[in-house]
Amino acid sequence: MRFILNLLCYLIGILWLAAGLSGVIDPAFFTESDYATIHVQITGNLGISDIRALGGFFAFLGLGILYATQNPTGKNDWFIAFSLLIFGLALGRAVSLYFEGLEETQTIFAGVEFFMAIILYLKSK
Repeated sequence: MRFILNLLCYLIGILWLAAGLSGVIDPAFFTESDYATIHVQITGNLGISDIRALGGFFAFLGLGILYATQNPTGKNDWFIAFSLLIFGLALGRAVSLYFEGLEETQTIFAGVEFFMAIILYLKSK
């Protein structure tokens, strides 16, 4: 079981790192492509800066998950924090699904984010 949790945590860390780096490197791909991590329209340099900042946050979230998975001693609280951050994303998406109605892509993202939060919480135990 521990091996599977570690493997899933590495995968989660890599996914957040990749998503974040795509936002830092190419904000338009991060927001407006078919594979966009977030779906917003960038307006002006301030918008580009905001998207890069969010990409940097996601990238360092991924790096933190990878670091804590690789060096787990004394890092249980880290996984609780990571779990809460991702749970917050999933909860926000679930509220959106309630108010704006079900949409397939958003439902999948919410499910994946809830799954990630649960895996990271389990890793803290």
